[in-house]
Amino acid sequence: YDADLYRVGRLGQFGVNGRRVLPQFEVGNVEAAKNIPRRFHFTGMDFGFETSYNAVIRCAVDDEKKILYIYWEWYRRQLTDDETADELERLGLRDSREVIRCDSAEPKAIRYLQKRGFNAVACKKWSGGSRHARLDNIKKVKRFKKIICAESCANAIRELAELTYAEDKDGNLLEDEFNIDSHCLSAIEYALDSYDLPGLKISRSDLGL
Repeated sequence: YDADLYRVGRLGQFGVNGRRVLPQFEVGNVEAAKNIPRRFHFTGMDFGFETSYNAVIRCAVDDEKKILYIYWEWYRRQLTDDETADELERLGLRDSREVIRCDSAEPKAIRYLQKRGFNAVACKKWSGGSRHARLDNIKKVKRFKKIICAESCANAIRELAELTYAEDKDGNLLEDEFNIDSHCLSAIEYALDSYDLPGLKISRSDLGL
């Protein structure tokens, strides 16, 4: 569904072509997410404090049509662990007992949320290292046919609608670095930690070559 990802993953060509990270991202009606079974609803959290943001994203996957719906966000910074927990408790994330998949690099913050009664878990650690994990997570998000975001998710829209790849000193695009630090994308990556999409690789014979 993503032309750049198809060119690299299916056809075996190299590099990143084009600047937008998520060309299939759009703002639209997310009412269809209400009819998606609960097992395909996911919540992810990225941690931040001074210049970075705490971001929580609720999303749902239409597993048949391969559409990702982003329907709820929470986005704040300069909050201590107890202030963060207070706000999330007020918003109902503790009582819902939904699984909140979090950045595994923040075990102290995750443990505090657990002690406060949240169903917070660390994302699985990837054997390939942090850069390998980021590339795999980005490719997963890019595989969706559509990514539809609710109008109410202003920060997700601001970050993702025009998210572009960063460039090195020679003008080459970097497939794991962006023009901004997208906390919403990180939260989505964590949310989808337990969801698997089909792999991209196919043989030359499958392509008729």
